[in-house]
Amino acid sequence: MKGDRVNGIIIGLVTDLGDPESLGRVRVKFPYLGDQLSDWARLVTPMAGKGRGLFLRPEVGDEVLVAFELGDPQRPYILGSLWSQIDTPPPDDGQAEQNNWRFLQSRSGHIVKLDDTQGAEKIEIIGSDNQRRIVFDIAGQKIQIVCDSGDVEVSAPAGTVKVEAMTIEVKSSANMTLEATGTMTIKGATVNIN
Repeated sequence: MKGDRVNGIIIGLVTDLGDPESLGRVRVKFPYLGDQLSDWARLVTPMAGKGRGLFLRPEVGDEVLVAFELGDPQRPYILGSLWSQIDTPPPDDGQAEQNNWRFLQSRSGHIVKLDDTQGAEKIEIIGSDNQRRIVFDIAGQKIQIVCDSGDVEVSAPAGTVKVEAMTIEVKSSANMTLEATGTMTIKGATVNIN
């Protein structure tokens, strides 16, 4: 976008994510300025540094708020994205006035959710199909790894897997196999094999 100074903040639509310098910049068009295209716009983020930071790039077609360094139309910055009647926010818990949920949801539907509901506090990582999730249940004082369909694997090919607790229960509704290529030791005050 060329021309005179641009004062204030304007709305743009993201058109391109293919930053030729791989700096995470985007290009936008400005519907209120005859669909003019911006130069490559840097993203404003809470943290940015060499090889680190919070990277949440908008999608093509997203509505964004754009400001310009010293009003220079060739130095745009994306301040953030906007929800609208067309691009509505993800659903909350139905109690918006309580403001209990904070979450990050990807376009595929993967969610990282912080739930501050008093007495039911938890942190969840949820797959888009809701079949696989990790739940840090603060109120219930437990951590759950849930896979409603498919497998759960714990792997440390060059290391050790340790499980320690006051009581450990391992149960299978079908078959169970314990196997070692070396020595297997089973030790306890009493060992019952039924």
